[in-house]
Amino acid sequence: MTNTRPRVAPEGRYLFSEAADLLGVDRRTIYRWRKMGYLPVTEPRRVNRRPYILGKHILRVFDASL
Repeated sequence: MTNTRPRVAPEGRYLFSEAADLLGVDRRTIYRWRKMGYLPVTEPRRVNRRPYILGKHILRVFDASL
């Protein structure tokens, strides 16, 4: 995990790969964290049916790792 706090909008929507890049972890780690309940499940977007992660949840995971 990266040492610097990611600069994200709290209400911003980020794909799994974007969240992984921001946190400095592998994309599979994001999937594993969601499965374990560290990241809440969000409804997929209506347009492209891809699930997303809110910025406030990314920040919460980062702050918990300190």
